[in-house]
Amino acid sequence: MAAVASPVFGNPGGGVHDRTDAASVQVVPAGESFFRTNDYYRSMSTRAGANDGAFWGDADDDVALDRYRTLVNTIDDGIYQLDADGRFVAVNDVIVEATGYSRDDLLGEHVSFVVDDADAGRIERELANRIDANDDVATFELAVRTADGETIPFEARINLLMEDGEFRGSIGVARDRSEKRYRRETLASAASYESITSIIDNADIGVMVLDESFEIEWADATIEQYFGLDRSALIGRSHREVVDDTLKNRFDDPESFAETVLSAYDDDRDVDRFECHVVAPSSDLEDRWVKYQSKPIESGTFAGGRVELYYDITDQKQSEDALQESEEEFQSLVDAVEEYAIFRLDTTGRVTSWNRGARKIKGYDREEIVGDHFSRFYTDDDRAANVPERNLERALENGSTEDEGWRVREDGTRFWANVTITAVRDDDGTHRGYLKVTRDMTDRRAREQELETELQRILGRISDAFYAVDDEFRLTHVNERAAELLQRPEEELLGEVVWDVFPDLRELETVWDAFHTALKTQEPTSYELYYDTLDFHVEANLYPSETGISVYFRDVTERRERERELEQTERRFEAIFEDPNILVGLLEPDGTVLDINQTAMEYIDADLEDVVGDQFCKTPWWSEGVQPDVRRWTERAAAGEYVNFETDLTRPDGERYTLNGVFRPVTNDDGEVVSLIVSDRDVTERKKRERELEESEQRYRTLAEHFPNGIVTLFDHDLEYTLAAGQGFDKIPPEPADIEGKCFTDAWPTETSDALEPALHDALEGEERSVELEYAGREWVLYSVPITDNRGDVFAGVTMAHDITERKEYQRKLEETIDRLEESNKRLEQFAYAASHDLQEPLRMVSSYLRLIESRYADALDADGEEFLSFAVEGADRMRRMIEGLLTYSRVETQGEPLEPVDLDSVLEGVLADLQLQIEETNAELAVEDLPRVEGDADQLRQVFQNLLANAIEYSGDEPPRIAVDAERRGDQWVISVRDEGIGIDPDDQGRVFEVFQRLHSREEHPGTGIGLALCQRILERHGGDIWVESEPGEGATFSLTLPAVGESAR
Repeated sequence: MAAVASPVFGNPGGGVHDRTDAASVQVVPAGESFFRTNDYYRSMSTRAGANDGAFWGDADDDVALDRYRTLVNTIDDGIYQLDADGRFVAVNDVIVEATGYSRDDLLGEHVSFVVDDADAGRIERELANRIDANDDVATFELAVRTADGETIPFEARINLLMEDGEFRGSIGVARDRSEKRYRRETLASAASYESITSIIDNADIGVMVLDESFEIEWADATIEQYFGLDRSALIGRSHREVVDDTLKNRFDDPESFAETVLSAYDDDRDVDRFECHVVAPSSDLEDRWVKYQSKPIESGTFAGGRVELYYDITDQKQSEDALQESEEEFQSLVDAVEEYAIFRLDTTGRVTSWNRGARKIKGYDREEIVGDHFSRFYTDDDRAANVPERNLERALENGSTEDEGWRVREDGTRFWANVTITAVRDDDGTHRGYLKVTRDMTDRRAREQELETELQRILGRISDAFYAVDDEFRLTHVNERAAELLQRPEEELLGEVVWDVFPDLRELETVWDAFHTALKTQEPTSYELYYDTLDFHVEANLYPSETGISVYFRDVTERRERERELEQTERRFEAIFEDPNILVGLLEPDGTVLDINQTAMEYIDADLEDVVGDQFCKTPWWSEGVQPDVRRWTERAAAGEYVNFETDLTRPDGERYTLNGVFRPVTNDDGEVVSLIVSDRDVTERKKRERELEESEQRYRTLAEHFPNGIVTLFDHDLEYTLAAGQGFDKIPPEPADIEGKCFTDAWPTETSDALEPALHDALEGEERSVELEYAGREWVLYSVPITDNRGDVFAGVTMAHDITERKEYQRKLEETIDRLEESNKRLEQFAYAASHDLQEPLRMVSSYLRLIESRYADALDADGEEFLSFAVEGADRMRRMIEGLLTYSRVETQGEPLEPVDLDSVLEGVLADLQLQIEETNAELAVEDLPRVEGDADQLRQVFQNLLANAIEYSGDEPPRIAVDAERRGDQWVISVRDEGIGIDPDDQGRVFEVFQRLHSREEHPGTGIGLALCQRILERHGGDIWVESEPGEGATFSLTLPAVGESAR
């Protein structure tokens, strides 16, 4: 590469290898590493802007130099120095290692020796800009060329060296940014290291990670422990060199280890289960066995590399050695046994050992059979049915399995064999193979078959159902009764597996367990259950043998039904016997006490043992006067009779009580009485209630019989009368005795019973009802009411019929009178309206002529004439006002608006507006509370309040009027009160104020027509309300009125 001439670095002269201008450059000894002389230390302090001693303070040059050495060697990055011409003056070990050049190769060379022209030019331009800007630090991304021609990306931070404003060179810090370096940093980072080693160290596994060049990228602490190697010295080294130089010598067979490991690298293959013996070279290490594994890394950061794992298997090897010794001893013993064929199989079932007994029983020499599959000993049928494989599976699953059947010798002959196959495992559970023990049972089987033939003859004579199964649960014998209960012929069952014939038996845990337990433990088992497939209760007893199980069973359905009935009877008796409300005793037929329940014992002052064995009639329950009756009741029950009784008895404390019960015989299937049960209840309270009821009924009957002007009946849920009485029977044909005990349809005529029926039914359903009817020329109103007990249940009904004939007649006459009065009032209203209307015409004429006289002849009249004329005019006006008031009074009913919700606040607001002038003239004070909404005619209610407030102001006396208006809710009405503090009203005159044209004062004292309060009363009567006054002379007056409320109206 051509040298780059620049004003910053100068011209390197004859090229990158020309050192003619570098005569003053000193070669740095290896020990000096970076600093050659104090001149270079001093040059480091000549940066632009640097103060003398700014970094190390006032330390002298030698001390500071030592400190710089320590600092540079501590830093993990490359550090170099260039002179003003761009030639290397100093480099540290990191630069040397990264570039692959020696220090001597680099010193004196121009920077372009390791940097291409483009990067060198870029550095020169940037440094020139920094000098001009007086900025002494620059950072670059560079590509550095190494000695072997590779290119490594570096990040360089360059510091300018300036002295008296003149550029003297630069010092740079370079950081390797290559992928290899990045991976090492990542793997060595705290987070990655801890996350990996926390798992691997706990597993006690030695681990090495190699990159694609098989250089060691990482090793864990276990590598140091196992092999005594410094793992920090391993990082970055070729693993091949480590194996050849050091690692293989840690093993007792170095060449075998090295060949296995390095050939795996060449073939790019896995190494698994390679076991090696590590020999400790010093007392600091331990001898150990390790299992070596090596696998290529397919993906991720170290793709193309390998991971090596070293597992400590020392304990396992020691166990294997012990096992080998044990096996050798065992084999010696096995070889000496000739009665049994004892040999081992590997995990696939191939023969791996052979004893003398095996050779004797099966006929094979060791050399002929070892390595063959053990299925060679089985018949063709068994091999076709996979019996050999199935036996191995059972042994592996259960630990061992036992089998019995035909086996084949080397010469083709067959023998009956008993075989046990046991799975062999290591201490850690690893499956190592099988141990097979075979015994020739041919002679014994022949004897058993002879016995079985005899057994078949014996079993044929067994009356119970019987069948037998072999050790695979195949049916080998079924007698006639068994075939009958199993509902299948014998030939269909024989040879079949019982679970295949009846698959649902597999789901019956009781049956499954009974068979398997019997076969496993060789102990008899039994079960009893209902088998719905065959629809009967089965009781089975299982007797195992070496060859299978004998099963005796029977249908016990009838017995179970009898037991269930007996159990139900016992439970019922137990429930009765323990009932706290029943006194129960169990007796012998002769009356001897067998047992008495606790409830009964609480009635006497004795313990149970005091009465058991005694004659029941002489026990403390019965007084001397009752004992003969108890003896007779016992004798009658012993003869088979149910004897009911009720008797009064006395407790030890003198309290009387009443028992009601029965002596009941208990018989066997032959009808013989075998015991007696006495059950009774304390009915004292019931008897007391009955007496009280009788007394109550008697009182009720007495009251009913004296029921005035009517009839009382009691009836039950059958609508039959249980009581009929009352003085009303004097007015009808039947007597009480004719009614009692009869249904209501039989007691009354059809028309009457039809009218009664709904009322009677309603009473029995808990409802009250009334009905009016006619009977025997009389009119009646009947009320029906339910009668309930203490729990509220209806148990009867009662009717009360009143004779209302005279009242109905009076009511009709009253209604006629009211009709006549209403008609009369209507005519009077019409007359008042007509009269007031007709009177107004002549009154208007009189008034008109009086005013005409007054206007034309007033000057001709003397004082008396004027006075007389004035009286006449005033009288005519008063007459007009009275006629108008009378007309309004008569129109209250006919001219009013429909009643509807009215807001009294709004009504009163209008009234106060009309009276505003009068209020102001009298200086009146009004206190008005919020008023409610009511049902009314707004115009008429306005007249009411207008009259009441005008009167309160008028009759206030000499003081300014003080008036209060408020409202109070009373039920479904509002009471509105108007109070004043005026002259008051004498109580004797309070009734008169509501009469038409009634006045309590002269017109000179208080003007008015005397019709205002009468009009208020009439209006309130139309509204369904009322008006009244409360007052005392000189104490003011309170006028109160009632109006119907509207729903839940608020004020």
